[in-house]
Formats: sequence, C-alpha cells, structure tokens
Amino acid sequence: MNKLILPVAIFLSVILAGKVAEHYAVEGSWRIGLLCLVAVVVQIVVSRIQRARRENAES
Repeated sequence: MNKLILPVAIFLSVILAGKVAEHYAVEGSWRIGLLCLVAVVVQIVVSRIQRARRENAES
C-alpha cells in the first residue's frame, strides 16, 4: 500500500494543478513546466513524510 501513495499523490496533484492552470488559461510550455514543478514538489514532500515515519517507527 505504501508503494502506491507516491504515484497516486503525484497523479491527483498534477490533475488538480492542470485544472487550475486551465481555469487561469495557462498555455503551452508554462503549463507543462507548472505540472512538472508540482510533480517534483509532491515527490519531495511525500518522500520526506514517508522517511520521517519510517525513522520514527525504527526508534
């Protein structure tokens, strides 16, 4: 189950960011850049949360 958290979080956040970008009429490479940035930020945040939980469980 833990292995599915990251892909699902990225998928949902990119879909949401795409809808927001569509609402504000962001076009072309700006939209792609925004979606990539959202995916990277979500990956970093989820990885840090999972690592922190793993370290707390080992302690």
